[in-house]
Amino acid sequence: MRNLHYKKGLSPSDVKNATVYSAPFVILLFYLFIEYGRPQNLIPVLVAIHPGIIIVGLLCLSLLSNFKLLQLKTIQTKQFFMLLLLMTLHVPIAKNNYWAYQIWYSMIIYFLVFLGITSFVNSFHKIEKFVNFWILINLAGAVIGIKNGGMVPGSTFMGDENDFALVMNMAIPFSYFMFLGTTSKRKKVFYIIASGIFVAASVSSLSRGGFIGLIVSFLYCWYKSPKKLLGIIFVSLLMGVLFFTASDEYFNEIRSIKEENVEEGTGAIRWYYWKLGWKMFLDHPIIGVGQGNFPWNIHDYEPPEGFYGRFHGGRAAHSLYFTLIPELGTVGIILFAGILFYSLRDSRYILTINKRQFLKHPSYKLTTDLIYHVNKMKFIVFGLTGALLAYLITGAFLSVLYYPHFWLLSAIPVAIRNVTKKELTLLEQSNKSQN
Repeated sequence: MRNLHYKKGLSPSDVKNATVYSAPFVILLFYLFIEYGRPQNLIPVLVAIHPGIIIVGLLCLSLLSNFKLLQLKTIQTKQFFMLLLLMTLHVPIAKNNYWAYQIWYSMIIYFLVFLGITSFVNSFHKIEKFVNFWILINLAGAVIGIKNGGMVPGSTFMGDENDFALVMNMAIPFSYFMFLGTTSKRKKVFYIIASGIFVAASVSSLSRGGFIGLIVSFLYCWYKSPKKLLGIIFVSLLMGVLFFTASDEYFNEIRSIKEENVEEGTGAIRWYYWKLGWKMFLDHPIIGVGQGNFPWNIHDYEPPEGFYGRFHGGRAAHSLYFTLIPELGTVGIILFAGILFYSLRDSRYILTINKRQFLKHPSYKLTTDLIYHVNKMKFIVFGLTGALLAYLITGAFLSVLYYPHFWLLSAIPVAIRNVTKKELTLLEQSNKSQN
């Protein structure tokens, strides 16, 4: 029976509850498919039936019908909810109410999905399936992006080369550590190929910020590799993919990074936006100017002559951080940082568990199963942390605060911690019953 659990990737409680609340879990997978896969862009008839609205509606019904299962007391959930309250306050008072409302609406959906992940991705098996599905969906996006010059046409958050590179950079640590964490040769081949495709896709974007995030992903994958020699070999292979697939135009773009500064080029424009964003924050230090409202306030801070004779009203901040700071103020900064901090803390929880905590229990079968699954979760945590790092580094040059990546991925550590604590409780109960 132990080998059956091992091969199927099921823990004892997975076997017992394999079909419980499976419908909400499937709805979450469909949400990823609709949000990241964007099938409505390939099949126009789907636009008429609004699949996104249908999926969100089904998710709401699932949350309501399983209300007792909802993880409402976690610190991340409370912080996310308080962030929504801040955004709700901004809707009527922001300079541009329309964009404040639109982003508030998107964040409400992300919050519902966040609740769904923390509540319904409630077993080791489901966590692994969820991560694998996220990799698979982004792999399809990578192939589409390569064919379209480094972007996914019609995508809300992969329709731009820089945004596309961000997602690809986030996917690389996941596929790499899933490769290390699996014992299946077939899966190892899949993850190796996926990692190479993600690198090629990031390169196809010709994004300089994407290149910086790509190098960070490589370094992180090597640094967190349990076997450093294997890490060097694998990262070298990924670097080989980079040089093999990169065009002369790509290398010319990368070489131009050293020419960027605060006085010329796009670097000067970004620096100009960031300085205005800082002034905006100083005028609205507590709650900011409102989500989506940096572009509609920037003209109030521009000098009479503009920037080199041009005015930049309506332009985004081109930075995750200089979107957050002036738009949501100190309150928003604290809440965002809190969600990140506690997600990393929950990630660290699984890393602190070692075999000794299990082997002291007399129930050998349960113990060995849990050791296997906890070890696999550790590799998922490594991938998740790498993805968040790529997001934070690449996002320094992009306005990606209100994209779904961070808000969805920050739910996974909560789910992992919840499941691990549940399994440890079952082990304790089994130990007491045997005594």
